[in-house]
Amino acid sequence: MIISMLSVLFLFSCVPVQSETSEENLRYIVLAYRFGYGLSKEKLAQIAERTTYDDEVLMYYEYFKADKPSKVSIVKSPQIYDERILNVIKSNLSANGTSSIKLIDLFDEPLPKAEWNLDSDQTPPKLVEKVQRLLINDWNNKGFFHEWCKRFSIEVNLEDLKSYAEFLVNACHSISKLKLSRISSVQSNFFVQKVDLSIVPSELMLAICYVESKLFPAAFRAEIRNDVLQAVSVGLGQTLADVDSLSRESDIGNGVKDLYTFELLNFHYFENSFSCAELSQVRAGLLFCGTLLALIWLNLF
Repeated sequence: MIISMLSVLFLFSCVPVQSETSEENLRYIVLAYRFGYGLSKEKLAQIAERTTYDDEVLMYYEYFKADKPSKVSIVKSPQIYDERILNVIKSNLSANGTSSIKLIDLFDEPLPKAEWNLDSDQTPPKLVEKVQRLLINDWNNKGFFHEWCKRFSIEVNLEDLKSYAEFLVNACHSISKLKLSRISSVQSNFFVQKVDLSIVPSELMLAICYVESKLFPAAFRAEIRNDVLQAVSVGLGQTLADVDSLSRESDIGNGVKDLYTFELLNFHYFENSFSCAELSQVRAGLLFCGTLLALIWLNLF
């Protein structure tokens, strides 16, 4: 059983994806990100027949890439979430005055290592405008982003959303400039020695994050098995982690920390520098999302 969040689906017209990577390959990457990065292309193709996840991500990818804006409509569905997880994430947020805008101040923590905090050398205005448009549409329709701001008691106005969109795009471009090396001695076909995040288009990262979290940094979904909360997906790209990595409270986890995406990436590439709660920060959420996408890209093609 998966406790799902309020989903807000924007449907718009799109044109065929045009990039150096074919639409078919992008579908494999997107499906592997959502359904399992160890799956074969054959298995992913089977999954594609019974899900619209890849269609939705690729529509947003094309929306972010296209020169002309697309028409947007909104559909709502109920939200269910776990109050305990909400409280844990809330307790790890603090407004430290780094920005006058609370929406940014709460989620703009730098990454643990200085060399990971690269400056963005460009802010594509069209991409910023597209992100702004989605956020403002969500806000005006009291959609997913709007509802999560209410959950976290964040007061927001439209100018805040515009500033947040620019901050988000800048952070995305900064993350895409990183080159990572595996610091573990474990030999793995998937966790390769060198990872260049620039192979992942910023538009694809944003599309994934939009579908997963509607770009709200601290969004999450809880995963329950046998009536026990065992895993949680946190942040912009909804990175999967053991709930015991998020909290040691006995009434939340089962006391056994399994190795999910967060734990593995944290170990292999980030020297266990991150706590799970830090996935709710914009740069950390994008870093884990971009790293996983790059690894999938390298392994599938």
